[in-house]
Amino acid sequence: MTEFGLFYGFINSIHKKEMTMDSFDQLVQGRRSIRKYTKEIPSEDTILRMISCAAMAPSPSNSQVVRFIRIQSETVRNNLQLSLESGYQRFLKCAEGIQNGKRLRNRINVYKRYSDFIFAAPLLFAVGFDTGHSGFSKILHEAGVLEKDFRGPIDLDITVGLALKGFILKAETLGIGTCIVSAPFVFIEHMEAILGLTGISVRCLMTAGYPDETPTHMERKDPRDIYQVIS
Repeated sequence: MTEFGLFYGFINSIHKKEMTMDSFDQLVQGRRSIRKYTKEIPSEDTILRMISCAAMAPSPSNSQVVRFIRIQSETVRNNLQLSLESGYQRFLKCAEGIQNGKRLRNRINVYKRYSDFIFAAPLLFAVGFDTGHSGFSKILHEAGVLEKDFRGPIDLDITVGLALKGFILKAETLGIGTCIVSAPFVFIEHMEAILGLTGISVRCLMTAGYPDETPTHMERKDPRDIYQVIS
């Protein structure tokens, strides 16, 4: 059986044993991004239960390349925060003498504000993939058939997204709030170097913890707005 068959078999078993389709819909629809947390740190067992669900995500040729790196070190967190602040100040300076500079500064301030909360989160993860995987387009590129490996990173980004979905939905069932963020990558230079990582491409950061806020519902597009048929 392929990894896709195993994954969907796993999901079906969850539906049959633990929840009805209605409760699954409620789980998906009720989830919110959480940016404020209590001080309680989820246990290692709780973390591993979320990682276990993330690990069930399909991946190219069952490569299982997704990696979750917990950033617990205060020194590393501080270094990330210093780099973010440096990038923030650099952007503000660049915005001083340009047209519509005030509007641009407002946008920079907003994204800085949406980034700062990560450093107070009980759990902070860097999520990415092992760069050693050789997908189909990479194999063709290395053989000289393709000019470049144009599909590899895209395919692995899809896998990271699927793994994140498994993580955040399992987190929801455990009463854990999460938030996936990418804005810090615009401010922070050399993310992997600060984290001391080699052979891993970090694609996003994710916070997790017990919620200390109840965000309001955000309207979503009607399914018919994002669905079409080519006939």
